[in-house]
Parts: sequence; structure tokens; C-alpha cells
Amino acid sequence: MPLRARSKPGEDDSPLILLTNDDGIDAPGLLALERALESLDPRVVAPMEHCSGSSLAIGLYSDLEVERRGAARWAVRGTPVDCVKLALLELLEKRPGLVISGINPGPNAANNIHYSGTVGAATEAAMWNVPAMAVSSGSGIPLHLASAASFVLEFVLGGSWRDIPPGCLLNLNIPDLPACELGHPVWTRTGRFLEDIPFTVIEPGKLYRYSRWTAPCERPEPGTDLEALASGRISMTLLTVERSAGAGSREQPDRP
Repeated sequence: MPLRARSKPGEDDSPLILLTNDDGIDAPGLLALERALESLDPRVVAPMEHCSGSSLAIGLYSDLEVERRGAARWAVRGTPVDCVKLALLELLEKRPGLVISGINPGPNAANNIHYSGTVGAATEAAMWNVPAMAVSSGSGIPLHLASAASFVLEFVLGGSWRDIPPGCLLNLNIPDLPACELGHPVWTRTGRFLEDIPFTVIEPGKLYRYSRWTAPCERPEPGTDLEALASGRISMTLLTVERSAGAGSREQPDRP
């Protein structure tokens, strides 16, 4: 997917932008995005509560309470995917041209993309062919959210998001560094953690809790999102909502 500076002739230069996240509507990462993109007049539809690890979950058997939090902000008692669905179908005055989910505290790279509510929200938008980006900081306790948000603004204004193919989303992992220290963005593939999150045993056979996960010490595989973050560069990974193995690349068996 090539980067370019201008949008195509005849395209709307001011698309409606939807911001969401999985950390809640008052989370610092989302507020940093709102401030950075204020001149673009974004809409915000985000969960009332923290929803990390919710992936593509929906509140199928729950009432989805919506609370207006300002002229262009809605809080939803639901998951990140619920927020995107309500924004597309009920809450916004028109279909958004771009959905941005984040900024998440901590990277959504490697195995984490499958569990992340940040990525889940962007995936939901991509499922309906709305260009979407998931944005995460390289630190779980970020100190430079404004730097990450400024990069997102620059990327949006540059128009490169228009090249995101239908059914795909762009997963951005941005090192927690001042803007002047950020390395150039690089295209990456999804890495893989070699160890799973361990459990803390509270009561054997009865009660467990996920422990704090720490990254392994070995050098990440070249070309991956993990390697880019480790070297201080912005990781840009194109993900797809297609789940069919080998779709379009091998013959499918005949139906009986």
C-alpha cells in the first residue's frame, strides 16, 4: 500500500471521522486523539467503562445504554464493537469516512491483535468497508501520547488512509518517544510471542488471575511489528478481516 500526499481528485477532503477505543471515553489516549484532531471535528463513540481484551465481543443479550457527553460525544455501556455498530447505524448523522481506535496504552502487536478491543473496534469498521486504524502506544504507561496523536494527525492529513483496501485495517504501534526521536514508520508483518501470559494461582483448582506479562529478552524476528517497536520505529501493519484459509490462492473442494 503506497503512501501518498494527496487524496484522489473528486474525493471528499473532509470525511466524518469517528474516534473510539477500548479503555473508556475518558481515557487519556482517546482524549489526546481528540485534542490533536480537533480541527477535523471528529465524533466520539466510546465505552463507558474499561473494555481491554474484548476483541470482537458484542453485548448481544444486554441493553446498550447510550449517554450524550457533549455535542459530538457519546458514551456506550457496551463493548468497542457495540460502539462502532451504534455509530454506523444509529448515532451519527452520516456514515464516517474513517474510524480511528485508540490510543491504547501498551502495544497491540503479535498475539495481542487477536484479543485487543482496540483492534476489534477497527476490525468492525473494516468489516463494513469503512477505512479504519487501530493506534497503540509502545508503553503501558505512556508519557508521550501527544507525540503519537500528532503522528496520527499528520497521517490523516496526508491522505494515505484512503489507500487502505476494503476489508482491511491499519494497525499502528507507535513507540512512546518524543516526536523528534521517533524513527521512520515501516511496514511490518505481525510477530508472535513465544510465551503465553502466565496465571497467578489464588486457590488451586478454583481461582486464578492473569499475571503481568513481560516481553521475552530474545531479539524479535526481522520485519515484524515487535522488531520495529524494539528499534524505536513506528510499526504499520495491514490486517484483513478475511478468515478463510487460502482464499483466492488455492482451489476449493467441490460441493457435494
